[in-house]
Amino acid sequence: MNEKRKILQCLIENRAFAPSASALAKDLEYESNKATLYRIMRDETKDSTVDDVWDKLLEEHCLTERHLYNLARIFEGAAYFSDLILPEMDRKHPKWLRYLLLMLTDDDYEACSPEFQQETAPILKDLKADEPDVYWGIVTVIYIRCRNIDPYKENPQRTFCLLIDELDSMLSYWYPERTDAHEISFNLKELTKASNLWKIIENCTILFRRYTEADFSSYASQSMMLFGWDAKSFWRIPGHPYLQGSQVWVLVEHSFGRATNGCYIVLCLEAGKDICTFVLKDALVFCFWSVDKEDDPLILQACRGTGAHREWCFYAYGYDEETHTLYLEANPATGNLFGLPEAMKQINLEKAKDKEEKVWTRIMNKWDKEQGNSIFEQAKALFAGRIDLKDTYQLEDVSISRTCLKLFIRHNGDSRTYQLPIEAYDFLQKINPTQQVLIVRHTDDQDIYVEWPEMGYGIKLSEFEVH
Repeated sequence: MNEKRKILQCLIENRAFAPSASALAKDLEYESNKATLYRIMRDETKDSTVDDVWDKLLEEHCLTERHLYNLARIFEGAAYFSDLILPEMDRKHPKWLRYLLLMLTDDDYEACSPEFQQETAPILKDLKADEPDVYWGIVTVIYIRCRNIDPYKENPQRTFCLLIDELDSMLSYWYPERTDAHEISFNLKELTKASNLWKIIENCTILFRRYTEADFSSYASQSMMLFGWDAKSFWRIPGHPYLQGSQVWVLVEHSFGRATNGCYIVLCLEAGKDICTFVLKDALVFCFWSVDKEDDPLILQACRGTGAHREWCFYAYGYDEETHTLYLEANPATGNLFGLPEAMKQINLEKAKDKEEKVWTRIMNKWDKEQGNSIFEQAKALFAGRIDLKDTYQLEDVSISRTCLKLFIRHNGDSRTYQLPIEAYDFLQKINPTQQVLIVRHTDDQDIYVEWPEMGYGIKLSEFEVH
């Protein structure tokens, strides 16, 4: 049988992209011949028709052939492993499904039969290590089917959000140190339009991988790019002179450890009554999506806030390198939520070209020297929901042994030792004393956390024993 035909049959049967063959035919603009997909299911079409449906499916959902191959493997794998896994579970127990998910997440098969441990568990572990997208897709489908969730019964988007909340509730309980992954759950619900089962699988996979893979955030960050601007650049509306009420934007580069990948923390300032006064009106993050193909749209993703209070909007952009001007056009679906101008021109702090720019250069250089750092710290706290407590909780030293993590902290003039067993969290075995450690207060719950920003881990300071 034609391999593409077999894959299409699998995807149609499992309703990957639409609730029925008829609905998928409509999406692919086969309205005048809806029977096309039914004939594919019955092996009654030519290979050329299969190729046509295949190509339309790729185009409609912006996929590659690898996506379709892997999606078919996910559905087939879910059916295959379900038959092997479910007999191992005590399905009369009220929390059996939670235990099933924990088993597949933590590779803990000790409660399974010896036969399962010897024959099936190694296959699952290898699949998880070698092809995590396929593995977590299989886990997602198994969970959805065991929960009897029909993504098309009501609203797929609502079903997706409820599912993300459900999974995040369990994963955040099992991995409380992955505060960055918990944050991602909010982003997925805000950013993702889950119109079908495929999108639900794809984004649940992202959530699973963010919680279980320490380096997944670095992998994901490759989708955001940096320009060759200064580490700190200043922008104004073209042609606008310096006046009280004038707006200026400060873009501070935040690299992800690569020369070309990262984002920008944006300070939105408004000029006050004198040249020494600028008021911080807003704090945003700009993410310029990487471009893989020449005809890919140029997208700027802007966001404000943290957690459940985070807001997003999108802009089409263009950048004129000669005039150093960034042009923005708000996506009608999200609107110009942050009131950004249609154009922003970079202020040349070293070689101002006209009288107007010279005024801006003199003022912004003075502001940056006298107030820049303190305003930037305010902006980071405003956006990230984290207030750095380095001035009140001074970290003097870090000590790690085989059994214990010790933090030596000076607070209110007293030096104390904060101690936590290594066995408390798995990730503590991976850290070393040279890694950056921050002590911060989260604005959402007002608790103090010890965080390892390079790894995305955080632990409440109250969990440490104090000596």
